[in-house]
Amino acid sequence: MRVAHYVRLLIVVLVATLVAGCASIPQSGQVGESDPQAEPNRDVAYTFNPAGPAADATPTSIINGFILAATGIQGDFSTAREFLTDAAAHQWDPYAQTTIYTGRPIVDATGDDQYTVELSIVGSLDDAGVLEVADEGATQDAQFRLVQVDGQWRIDELPDGINLDAAQFRALFNTQTLYWYDPTYTYVVPDVRWMLNTPDQTTTIVEALLNGPAHYLAGAVVTAFPQNAELFRNTVPVSNAIAQVDFTDETFRDTSALARYRMYQQLELTLQRYPGVSEVTMTRERATLEFDDPPEGFVAADTTATTGDTQIGIHPETNQLVSYQADSSGPLPGFPNVANLDPIEPTMNRERDTAAFLNSDRDTMYVANNTTQAFEIATGKDLIAPSMDVHDWVFTVTDGNTIIASNTNRNDQVLEIMHPWAGREEDITALRISPEGTRAALVVRPEEGPAQLYIAGVIRDEDNQPQALGNTFRLQTDEPPNQVAWYSTAEILAGRVSSRERVELELIGFNGPSVNFKPMLGMVNFSTGAGNVYAETEDNVYLRVGNNWRAQPDAPTQLSYPG
Repeated sequence: MRVAHYVRLLIVVLVATLVAGCASIPQSGQVGESDPQAEPNRDVAYTFNPAGPAADATPTSIINGFILAATGIQGDFSTAREFLTDAAAHQWDPYAQTTIYTGRPIVDATGDDQYTVELSIVGSLDDAGVLEVADEGATQDAQFRLVQVDGQWRIDELPDGINLDAAQFRALFNTQTLYWYDPTYTYVVPDVRWMLNTPDQTTTIVEALLNGPAHYLAGAVVTAFPQNAELFRNTVPVSNAIAQVDFTDETFRDTSALARYRMYQQLELTLQRYPGVSEVTMTRERATLEFDDPPEGFVAADTTATTGDTQIGIHPETNQLVSYQADSSGPLPGFPNVANLDPIEPTMNRERDTAAFLNSDRDTMYVANNTTQAFEIATGKDLIAPSMDVHDWVFTVTDGNTIIASNTNRNDQVLEIMHPWAGREEDITALRISPEGTRAALVVRPEEGPAQLYIAGVIRDEDNQPQALGNTFRLQTDEPPNQVAWYSTAEILAGRVSSRERVELELIGFNGPSVNFKPMLGMVNFSTGAGNVYAETEDNVYLRVGNNWRAQPDAPTQLSYPG
């Protein structure tokens, strides 16, 4: 089994392994009991009790003991700090990052009281709890310097953060999802984080919400909370399944009733997914705030942003755009005949009243709707399959590396979208905008090395015009993909389609785990939406049923769900 896939399997069983009652964890040191207040279906908060430094321990033993002691999270890692000098214990930040490794740390002396620790890493968390899986075979070196204090070796210089093996990581961390808004407050956007599984995790969740979105969402999403928002009580207790969130008076100063209601909705969406919480109260320095009747202008945010169950495709005989739903296809009502344009790679909006497609030369992108004929909205070279967002902007890539977008309602305007790979010898071979329009999933193929799958935030102006792709987040795949689609707002379906080779689609979640579908020989296209997955060969179209593929007679080709 490939190492990267094995690591994701370790992560996917994280919650399943944290069951109530006793547990055996491959870790020296005593394991404490679970939180006695935890409800039966709530993840257990494990406590490791590692030993402090032994008398007259060698430098190597001190370093290994420190790495092990970092499993003792209680008392702000007080046991781990015993291995450090007073100055280092004061400066060391264990929350800066978490490195997940396999095997044993290798400690080598590199000079006078200097040591290098080599780890075989499988992933890492940044200080916000965003998980990035490492490349297969990746290693990481950390530098330590030791001094003697009263005749005992202590660590005086070290990197911030902690190192956990995979078993320790599974025991100490779990995933929680924060929720943000798109800039119009119409949709919510999930942000999966890994957090230490402590009894006061609700506090950690709210503090993370106040600290803002993950780096790859910065500039693409918004929060209802003002920058000065702060907890009045430094805790978020849960009593009778009610999470009680108390903010300072300053948090609400100069805020409107609409803003406060959006804050409350954001808290509800985030905390009501925490085990044992079914209701949320938001107070102002212990004073009750009422949220019974939504204020004027408030619209409940869309939490699903589904595509619907109707696809667009191309009729194999007439070469015309058609709709397809549940084994039935038909013409798009009111749409012009575009067969003379030799359409390929169609897509449409969620209202199903506008479609975009390329010509077979891949040098022109067209839009069709209920007008008398399709019209050109962009030209280029080697255009890739277009993607249409919720604001009717259609994205594609020309010349391998230039992202362009055009609005279906304004065919005289083509925007060049700034992005992190601009000007580099890397081709963007696939691009899909997320269902709520705040993120792009991209496959980027460097000049050398395998293609990589990324997520990047979509930065827009006040008129929702796309301007740039922001920070990136790389998702690990078993095989280098060349096609990608959004399975849901928090999952990506990726694969390397090929008319000759065996293709295995991979469903990738933002919390690390992935699921591999039954492979198919000669898969040339796939589409997904409304919980369904379709795959195409040069001869047939198939629907995924269970873990098998079922042929769909008379289905159109080049199927695509809205977006």
